[in-house]
Amino acid sequence: MTQQANVTLNTVVYAPNGTSNGVATWAYRGGGYGNSFTFLTEKMTQANNSSVVRTEFKLTLPIVETVGTSTAAIGDLLRTSQVFITLLQPANSTAAERTDLKLRIQNLVASTPFTDAVGNLDPAYG
Repeated sequence: MTQQANVTLNTVVYAPNGTSNGVATWAYRGGGYGNSFTFLTEKMTQANNSSVVRTEFKLTLPIVETVGTSTAAIGDLLRTSQVFITLLQPANSTAAERTDLKLRIQNLVASTPFTDAVGNLDPAYG
């Protein structure tokens, strides 16, 4: 088991926020408003006698009003983006198989279809 340490995502440093009921949480509270706090969570489970390990990551990114307008006060929650990543891996997978999967996930996130979908809301088409 890895000790919880800071996680940096796009220069934003998420500090360890503890573990409760098997869910590790990191938080960034630098936005200054409670509504702006952003969280990363990780949960890893393996049911009794299960041959599968389930790993779930969740990233929540709230967007709050920072200037104040006629429709929203400073600190008001405007919208929230969320990312859910779920991995199902055989418990008896080899280190080589896990490394291959990790590298494929990293390449997926760096791929044009992924970056276009996230960055431009542009889906791939045939």
